[in-house]
Amino acid sequence: MSTLSRDTRRIVVAHLTARGMIPAEIASELGVSRDTVRRDLAETPPQAPAPADPVAAPPAPGLLLPESTQLRQDLNVLAAAYKAQREDVARSAIHQAAQAVRARVHARFAPEQVAQEARS
Repeated sequence: MSTLSRDTRRIVVAHLTARGMIPAEIASELGVSRDTVRRDLAETPPQAPAPADPVAAPPAPGLLLPESTQLRQDLNVLAAAYKAQREDVARSAIHQAAQAVRARVHARFAPEQVAQEARS
């Protein structure tokens, strides 16, 4: 069951549709039926409130990833499991993957360096 109000859900459905998501993906993401999404699309969404400041702030520096349903679902699962924000979970996952690569590189090249030093 969705916790969004009907008007808010209609705005979100319109936004996600504009971003290229299909009704089945939107329904899965919002936890509503496909028929609910189709009804929301058939109705004109309410006007979203105008932003307080018409000048948008530049985006914060950081890592930008293309939007995908699978990535969003994976981040949501990890965020729920670790009870953390999605950004923190992504940061941790990248850090752990990099550590694993560093360890493999070190294990691969460390014996060669020791052998070279022994020959010297």
